[in-house]
Amino acid sequence: MARRYAPLLAQSLTSICGPTSVANVLRSMDVRSEKNPFRRFGLRAMSLDEVVSESAELVPAGWSVRAVRPRSVDALRAELRASNDERHRFVANFSRAPLFGGGGGHHSPLGGFLEDEDLAFMLDVNAGFGPWLVSVERLFDAVNTGHWGGGPTRGLARFERLEVVGSGRNP
Repeated sequence: MARRYAPLLAQSLTSICGPTSVANVLRSMDVRSEKNPFRRFGLRAMSLDEVVSESAELVPAGWSVRAVRPRSVDALRAELRASNDERHRFVANFSRAPLFGGGGGHHSPLGGFLEDEDLAFMLDVNAGFGPWLVSVERLFDAVNTGHWGGGPTRGLARFERLEVVGSGRNP
């Protein structure tokens, strides 16, 4: 499903990972977007909840966004399976430290889930990292960390296209 993000926008000096990740998600929904789609300045650290809140103002009609904080590896795996469905998009908010031995918090779009290999395909918006694969267990360790502000854990911004139900009229 990663092809829906091509070409992937990379973060720049005027917009860092959170806004740029959301811009890529919006573009995958055929919404024109620059690197910072948010109303506020894009060069700022953002929590998962801030990314979700500001994204909710931008998603097209028929789409919703919410924070998901999987409590187990299996719960994360279930979310990752949904990433292969056209009705879903995800931005992962994680700490780089459990994955790379150092670094702070980061946001990146999830490009898909290779279920047979149990690997998540991360579309890192930091051009210095590029796309990478990570085991579900290691990704869980990275999203199951506290946010720098002491709030709830990191997790996933889940964008979901809502199902259109019939008109409700009886024939």
